[in-house]
Amino acid sequence: MSTESNIQSFVATPFWQSQNDPKAHRKNETKKILKVILKWLKIIIYAFLTLMGLWGCFQTMIEPETKTNVLLGQGMEFGYLWGTTGDFRYDLFGNLTGEYYTFSEWGFQYGPFFAFFVWPGARLVLEIMYATRNWWGGLNALLAIFILLFIIRGITLLISIRSTVQSERMSEIQGKIAEINAKYKNVKDMAGKQKKQMEINELYKKYNIKPFAMFEQIFVTMPIFLIVYRVVTILRPIKSASLFSIWDLGKTPLTEILNNLVNGGWVFIFFLLIVVPAQIISQKLPQWLAKKRNNNAIALSEEGKKQAKKTRMIQTVMMLVLVFIVISSPTGIGLYWFLSSLFSIAQAFIIHKLILKKRKKGITLEEKLKYLGVY
Repeated sequence: MSTESNIQSFVATPFWQSQNDPKAHRKNETKKILKVILKWLKIIIYAFLTLMGLWGCFQTMIEPETKTNVLLGQGMEFGYLWGTTGDFRYDLFGNLTGEYYTFSEWGFQYGPFFAFFVWPGARLVLEIMYATRNWWGGLNALLAIFILLFIIRGITLLISIRSTVQSERMSEIQGKIAEINAKYKNVKDMAGKQKKQMEINELYKKYNIKPFAMFEQIFVTMPIFLIVYRVVTILRPIKSASLFSIWDLGKTPLTEILNNLVNGGWVFIFFLLIVVPAQIISQKLPQWLAKKRNNNAIALSEEGKKQAKKTRMIQTVMMLVLVFIVISSPTGIGLYWFLSSLFSIAQAFIIHKLILKKRKKGITLEEKLKYLGVY
């Protein structure tokens, strides 16, 4: 056993505890069982979220009763029952015929996606907007969307931080992974490939990297986007709101610019000039900060540079897709993405500072051994 392993074993097991201590053995077994339970619980949750995301996506495209329309009294709408408040902005239309579908009470009329996810979010936003209905310039919609975003980001904060930290660790060992790839570049046999994978797995284990953790955010982002999209597009008060009395939240910027540029559509150009740059900065900032943190990292090999280039290309394509979604979705969605971008920018700076602070204070095991004169 190496010196490092001996010291880790000594630190992990105090002198007053025997390696054969029954209590310690039971504790370790309990930890193993809890890890297995947690692992399967996460798999079930992510599978459920993915299923609900796909359900909501296909339901929106296929079922006519769940489709939306920017016009009041058209498509699917969420609000109070007809005559509840006497305010046309919040009460659903009554006795209408044609393609108009009301959604006001919890139930499985439109399936589990709407029942479990869309209804709670829509209800929260509806209540906030009605309580602050006398605010000027659609500020009640801004407040309601902000609170919805704050709750969602709070729920997903740990997953987001975990994903960022794992990406950070992956960037730190890219040089070593490139070395392993170069070492087994010409290996074609199965035994050699298995040995290469074992070395990569050992590297992941050494740096406590869980590759799946970097993709956790994707499993959560897709259903969350669909939830927010449905909440914003079906809410009757949002369809009737006008932010700062300039931008109608129910209208689509791209459509207004192309079809009604002279008749008021030009104001949405300024909306996009605010929202789109914020979206791009929120996507690029974590990369810029990571590059700044890792200026002293080992230079990548040619193979590593190619892989990094592919990763940047994928990220650029995803960013362009998000920008297209923003400009081709109702303005309420753009407002949500703008606020979300501000959260992402703030989060990136906070994580950046925390990582730098941890590195400054952190002392590696190797440094401890040198200090003790053992290494």
